[in-house]
Amino acid sequence: MQGGAGAKKSSSTDNYNIAVAIMKARRKGEKAFPSTDIAPLVEMALAVVATNFKEYPELYPELKSEDPKMKAVHESITRLIDPKLPITVTARNVDYEFYWEKKCKDLKNCKKEDHGGSYKQAFIERSIEDLLEK
Repeated sequence: MQGGAGAKKSSSTDNYNIAVAIMKARRKGEKAFPSTDIAPLVEMALAVVATNFKEYPELYPELKSEDPKMKAVHESITRLIDPKLPITVTARNVDYEFYWEKKCKDLKNCKKEDHGGSYKQAFIERSIEDLLEK
């Protein structure tokens, strides 16, 4: 049992040392841990939302907002969503043209001009066309 208590004490000591390093760096106007090895928490959170998009696509539209900061978050998540996700998951929820443009690049001769000027419409129509031909 002493090993467990010792490990706990070491962890709190590590946390204390980290806090001291952060405070010293703030006083000097520097970053405490300037390494890029660790992603910022916001980036990690966005990646988790994008990774789990397939399981919870209905939550994604709720992030839409007129607030510029929330709009930036929504766009960031969209950029991270896997373009290989099925159309049944993405069609209802993703409206950003850059996402659909990325998906259209996998299709031959898929031009938005031939489909109402929209990459989303082009991808959906081409997908339906392919299904009907098969």
